Amino acid sequence: MEDWGAGNESTTGQDNEGLGRRGFLKLTGTAGAAAILSAVHTAFPAGAFAAGPGPEVKGAKLGFIGLTDASPLIVAKELGLFAKYGVPDVEVIKQASWGATRDNIVLGSGGGGIDGAHILTPMPYFLTLGTITGGKPVPMNILARLNVNGQAISVEKEYMTAHADLNAAKMQGIIAKRKAAGNKITMAMTFPGSTHDLWIRYWLAAAGIDPDKDL
Repeated sequence: MEDWGAGNESTTGQDNEGLGRRGFLKLTGTAGAAAILSAVHTAFPAGAFAAGPGPEVKGAKLGFIGLTDASPLIVAKELGLFAKYGVPDVEVIKQASWGATRDNIVLGSGGGGIDGAHILTPMPYFLTLGTITGGKPVPMNILARLNVNGQAISVEKEYMTAHADLNAAKMQGIIAKRKAAGNKITMAMTFPGSTHDLWIRYWLAAAGIDPDKDL
């Protein structure tokens, strides 16, 4: 399942002056499943925060997907919190897709991409391992969790007529009928390994519906 704690912070944050780790977590929201990521090895070689009186840099390019769990980034920008804590030149930039977010993080702002982003939890681990970058590891740091709940599984009207709920077995009759007619059954999630992927697979498998063979 998802790792809800903050991890791998390469910061030497100051709590009295500048934007320390605790201050950053407070302004972005500590409850979160999606993570803000920082390609620190590319954009901030000595770490995201300086050991001196303030941040080493005045800005960064942070990407987001248009979902509610990106709200902490957007609110922080709109309320001037980045500027308040010494990074007035932060840009919060909408991304076209999770794949585009991945590619832009790999590029880094120096290559026309971004320094960090609101992103699905498994992606920083996959990036670090090189799983989704053609075998080339791209070290990532998770700085904060932005969201821990609020997602849902939605079904089409025909499944609703079977009163599908927590018990996915109620859909088995419709699935069997469709398969017998030679129809393809498709269900979707956002990204392999994400909690969305795990939840829908668990929901189906617990009812005896094989997410790999029956769909």
